[in-house]
Amino acid sequence: MRSERISPLLEQYRPGYGLPAGFYTDPDVWAADIEVLEPLWYMAGHSSEIPEPGDTKLVSLFGESIIVVRGNDRVVRAFYNVCSHRAARLCTDSAQGLRQFTCPYHNWSYGLDGKVKSRRLEVVFDETFDPDAHNLRPCHLRVFEGLIFLSIADTPTDFDTTYQPFQDVFDFYGIADAKVIRVHGFPVAANWKTLVENTIDPYHVPVVHPNFTKTRTPAYWQAAASTRTAEVIAAAAEAEQEMKEWEAALTQLPDATGVIVQAGEHDDQFRWLVRGPLAPGYESETIGGKRVAPLMGRFTESDEASVFSNFNPLDSLFMSVDHATIFSIRPLAHDRIYWQTTWLVDKNAQEGRDYDIDEVCEFYTEVNDEDFPIWERTYQGATSRAYRPGRLAPQESFIGDFQRWYVRQLRQRVGEPEPVSA
Repeated sequence: MRSERISPLLEQYRPGYGLPAGFYTDPDVWAADIEVLEPLWYMAGHSSEIPEPGDTKLVSLFGESIIVVRGNDRVVRAFYNVCSHRAARLCTDSAQGLRQFTCPYHNWSYGLDGKVKSRRLEVVFDETFDPDAHNLRPCHLRVFEGLIFLSIADTPTDFDTTYQPFQDVFDFYGIADAKVIRVHGFPVAANWKTLVENTIDPYHVPVVHPNFTKTRTPAYWQAAASTRTAEVIAAAAEAEQEMKEWEAALTQLPDATGVIVQAGEHDDQFRWLVRGPLAPGYESETIGGKRVAPLMGRFTESDEASVFSNFNPLDSLFMSVDHATIFSIRPLAHDRIYWQTTWLVDKNAQEGRDYDIDEVCEFYTEVNDEDFPIWERTYQGATSRAYRPGRLAPQESFIGDFQRWYVRQLRQRVGEPEPVSA
């Protein structure tokens, strides 16, 4: 039945155009979407959020509740939030300083390493009881430059191959030595693909985000958002020259510029790592362009640049020399997602002395507020019988890349062959 619903949509898909409506609105597609997304690794937070043994963070991922905990040995682990006895949820929220996990139903308890330890078992069960078979079920977890990643797949995609190319840049920016200063999230009535496409769409920025637009030069946005081919060519040449001049003057991390990591057409991962210059006079992605916190990592001065990275379709990280911002899309249904933003600064920075938290968060809070109605209005339009996929502008090439990746993954899940090129 699922293939019968999805195959016609795959036949309707035309590269260079928007996706047919059913890819956003059909619950049967949503079920297949989960199969596309599950094998990947997703960001669950930063290690600074659980600094001490017994500190936990409760994470929701594709309907699963997962406990991320720092053990007494200071190792970070993850377990499904399910008692191995009768399935009751162990935790209802994040916590600090837990000594163990205790089930509220029958008082079974587990150590921070997930091992069952309740003395009630010795009373109730005989020698046939196998404690090791009743430990908490672990969830795949990796900590990379301080960022915590989870995968709920039985066999996740290869982590090291996927993310090793990000390491040098993240190390220089000091992400492992950062700390979380604010996490803010809210629900959005839209399909997850609507938000993914918006996140990688420079075409809308000059229309929707006036302060964001100021962070780049006019040539950059003309190249990204002009609809006239002659202007695109001229602006692209000017932007390329600006890039060369910035690279020539760069003294910090000079070998990591432009597109550093890019998903290939047949890559099972959707990932990006791009570093490029800000507008003259801008040291950071802030309103006004001034730094709002101490320098991070190994920077001794501003590089007047910004880094954009995608770890998968749903998680992205923007970095300036003084702060970083994580955006996470968490699909809840075909027409609902949860959008979360996390801000980080150097771990030694002190609030009130070195930074004002509202000032650090102001820029992307504004961007979120500007995007929110666009997300929902775009999805509302996709539900209309009048919607027909429109032609993507040349400046929406990232969206085209994502859609080709997504359609290819979906074909594999429903057993549809790749179309033969003419």
